[in-house]
Amino acid sequence: MTTATMRVRGARELLSAVPYALGYRPAECVVVVCVRHDGTLGLVARAGLDDLADARRRAAVGDLLARRAHEDDARVAFVVGYAGGATGPGSVVAEAVDALAAAVGERVPGCERWVVGERTYRSPDCADPTCCPPGGAPVAELESTAVRARLVVDGWSPAASRDALYRLARAPEAARGLAGKAARRWERTAAAEEPRDRRAGAYDAWVGAVRAGADALGPAALGRLAAALADVPVRDAVLLWCVPGHEDAARRTARGDAGADLDDATAAAIASVVDGERAAAPDADRTAAATAVLEAVVAHAPRRLASPALTLLAFLAWWSGDGGRAGYRLDAALAADPGHRLARLLDAALRAGLPPGWLRRRPAGPATDDA
Repeated sequence: MTTATMRVRGARELLSAVPYALGYRPAECVVVVCVRHDGTLGLVARAGLDDLADARRRAAVGDLLARRAHEDDARVAFVVGYAGGATGPGSVVAEAVDALAAAVGERVPGCERWVVGERTYRSPDCADPTCCPPGGAPVAELESTAVRARLVVDGWSPAASRDALYRLARAPEAARGLAGKAARRWERTAAAEEPRDRRAGAYDAWVGAVRAGADALGPAALGRLAAALADVPVRDAVLLWCVPGHEDAARRTARGDAGADLDDATAAAIASVVDGERAAAPDADRTAAATAVLEAVVAHAPRRLASPALTLLAFLAWWSGDGGRAGYRLDAALAADPGHRLARLLDAALRAGLPPGWLRRRPAGPATDDA
């Protein structure tokens, strides 16, 4: 992942940089952008207008964002609403911006409200007609700032929408058909096998897949992996494999071993993810390999088998500090299987604003999140 250093002067340049900070052009949402006391870009969080229509939900999201902004050492927060329809006082977007700004403003020294419509943008806090003329300034101004020009020259280009950035393309129908047949064969033969041997074989297949790389896997192998990940011990073993140094615990988990030493090893793996004192950032190469294989599984898997891989992808995104991607993957996992326990647990953690342990030490760059 490459990063860019943006030197932003004023609210107009900051607003023009929001799509680049998010990775996509925001729509029908509120985005909170924080600038830390040292001048670096901090928390960048998005909440959809649908999630903010209810007053109780607005209050909960506002409290969460205020806490996260304070923990991020924010000096000023920009609360920016985006809507294609009405943006004036009393509109859904204006009420959402007002509520979140009120909450964040209690914990952050400076807080500005902005509303970006289809053609104009304005700040309800600005009384200067040269900055915010009656009816708002043209949105086209945000496309011609110096910071945007620098980002374009450097090769940065935001996706057209959140869906365009995060959506995983499905494999061709013929490939999905082959994967589905392989998954069904796996399920039929699994019933006749010793669970310990079957799970050990499934774990070995996972290790072989990430070593070979996603491009080397055919539809049948991906279908078998999709079916194998529906077995909770195998899924948990794959999660443990993603944490460097815990391969032995992962293999033993897949086999169904038990013992105090395995419990201790599992606890250590979890602590290296969530404990702010002991946690480390994920290994980039291992995460990339796992993500590529899991995305290929999702692209080929029958819908009924997609949730385990989507949930593991959400875990990896969350651990990497990409809350927006994690939330999108969890939405897809729960749409496929509303009762998926691990997905529900991760979703609760994300909605509570729980960051991975390594991010509790203030990051050097922006962290993106979905509230």
